[in-house]
Amino acid sequence: MVDGLPADTVPLSDRGGAYGHGLFETLLLHNRSIPLWQQHSRRLVADAQVLGIKVSPTRLQTHLDAFLGGLSGDQLRDGIIKIIVTAGSGGRGYASPVDMTPRIICQYFELPANVRQQRREGITLTSCHYRLPINPALAGIKHLNRLDQVMARAEWVDEFDDGIMFSTEGLAVETTRANLFLKGADGWITPVLDKAGVRGVMRALLLDELFATCGLAVRQTTLTREQVAEANELFVCSAVRGVVPVIAATECGALAIGDDTRVLQTALHKHCDSFSC
Repeated sequence: MVDGLPADTVPLSDRGGAYGHGLFETLLLHNRSIPLWQQHSRRLVADAQVLGIKVSPTRLQTHLDAFLGGLSGDQLRDGIIKIIVTAGSGGRGYASPVDMTPRIICQYFELPANVRQQRREGITLTSCHYRLPINPALAGIKHLNRLDQVMARAEWVDEFDDGIMFSTEGLAVETTRANLFLKGADGWITPVLDKAGVRGVMRALLLDELFATCGLAVRQTTLTREQVAEANELFVCSAVRGVVPVIAATECGALAIGDDTRVLQTALHKHCDSFSC
């Protein structure tokens, strides 16, 4: 759906396709509802403003409701919805159009069959050779420029489930599709995302609520390769996959699924039953 109408194409003049001028959200759909939708909507509206795109929560909700209304019962049971907001068409070259009309695109994808299995059994991580560039101005934003992730993901076929991405400064930032949490000698930490990476809504829920609910402390700080190598417990998280344990990583070898990770998974399931194992 494009701008509220059934479609599978967008104009060649769209600035999202031409320049990556836009951003997106990836939503879990479960039993006709979208967990964390309000968090997704707030992030999308706020980050769009950083990119000079004005879109209202009401308009997002209207387009989402129209899109959901066109899905079948099976699709509404389990799936993934991607909402893309671009700067629309117009403007000469890189200059934004004076009267910008943002374009909203909604897409549906099937939920990968292994999502719940990975929550139960864990995943493996490689370490990507490709380095994330430093860009404080865009750090945290889920913008359309995903070429860094494309380049990193091209480094393996199916030997691993995901890969840890390090910055050009040599610090761990995230994986190609999720945020990273690690338990070391000083407790739980997650990379601070002030120079690179995406501030995920699941990451925010864990930091703002779930760690405290479970009586666990967590810090946002820089994360070195050496700290990853010394990890006692490791998990990744996203709004689609929830909290997923890491059972092996190139940097630190085999890992057991720790008690803290299971406690956090249970807390997340109580918060929203869409994230069952």
